[in-house]
Amino acid sequence: MKVAFIINDFHSMDIKKDTSIYLAHEAFRRGMEVHTFNTNNISVINNQLFAKTLKLSFPSKDSLNFELQPNGSEDLTDFSCVINRVNPPFNKEYLYMTILLDTFKIKCINPTKALREVNEKLSILNFPEISPITRVSADLEVIKDMFEMGFGRLVLKPLDGMGGKSIFLVNKDDKNLSVIWESMTHRGKHQIMVQEYIEEAQEGDNRIVIINGALLENKLIRIPDPKDFRGNLAAGATSKVEKVTPNDVSIAKNLIPFLNEQNIYFAGADILGGKLSELNITSPTCLQEINNNSDSNPGRVFWDNLDKFE
Repeated sequence: MKVAFIINDFHSMDIKKDTSIYLAHEAFRRGMEVHTFNTNNISVINNQLFAKTLKLSFPSKDSLNFELQPNGSEDLTDFSCVINRVNPPFNKEYLYMTILLDTFKIKCINPTKALREVNEKLSILNFPEISPITRVSADLEVIKDMFEMGFGRLVLKPLDGMGGKSIFLVNKDDKNLSVIWESMTHRGKHQIMVQEYIEEAQEGDNRIVIINGALLENKLIRIPDPKDFRGNLAAGATSKVEKVTPNDVSIAKNLIPFLNEQNIYFAGADILGGKLSELNITSPTCLQEINNNSDSNPGRVFWDNLDKFE
C-alpha cells in the first residue's frame, strides 16, 4: 500500500505530540510506502496530476524520529489514498489543491469537498441544541447585543484560526472591545464567531475523536494554564486522558450522521461544559496523547478501518 500525507509544518512540528507523524509512523510500521508533499508541490502535466514528493521513513520502529528523501514527481493516482493534514488557515492555494484533487478523483482523507464546506467553527451551527449560544457577524453592535442578552463574558474567534490563536475573552465593560473588533474584523470587513463563555471551560476543553463513524473510548482533556483561558496545548494547556462520558457519547451520536453524510473519516470535536464548541476535520490532533496515556491505539483504529471506508 502506498500513501501520501499533505503536510505543511515539518519545520515547526513537535514530534512528541504531532498526529501526522504518529499516523505516518504507524503506516510505515505496517509496511506501507509513505510519501509527503505540500500544497505547492503539485502540477498538472499532460492531463495528469503529479506531486513532487519526499519519501518518509523511520529508522527505528520504536521511535518517531524520521528521515525525508527526495523522490521526484509521482502520479497521485498511484497512491491508495492521500491524507490531508494541512494546518489552517484554508487559503486560496489550499482551495486550488482541493479542486485539483477532486478533478483527478484522488481518494482523500478527509475528502476535499468536506474540507471546503465544513468549516471548523461554522459547522457547529448545524447543532444549535448542543452548542453554546453563538453568533457570526462583522457588526460590533451584534456583539454588544449579546451582552444585553445577559452574558457577562464572550469569546471572540476568527473563522480560520487554529491552536487558540487570536481568540479573545471579553467582558461586558471591557474598554478594549472596540479595538479587538477593529483588529479581528478589519473594521467590519470580515466575520468572526461570538460565543457565550462557558464557565466550565477552566476545568478543561474535552477533545473526543471519531474515526470512520465510531467514537474512540478515550478522550483528551486540555486544562488551561491558570494565566490563560484557552484550552489549547499550543497555548500552554496541560492535558490528561479519560474515558468518554455518557454526555460525550450523546454528542457523538448527534455528530456521526452528519460526518457520515459528508463522508468525513476522521474528526475531532471539542466539548466545553458539555457543549460542542468546535468540530475539527481539517487536521485533527491529540491522537498521540491518547495513545501514550491510555490503552487506546488510535493509529491502529485509523489504519484498520481505512479499507472499509469508501
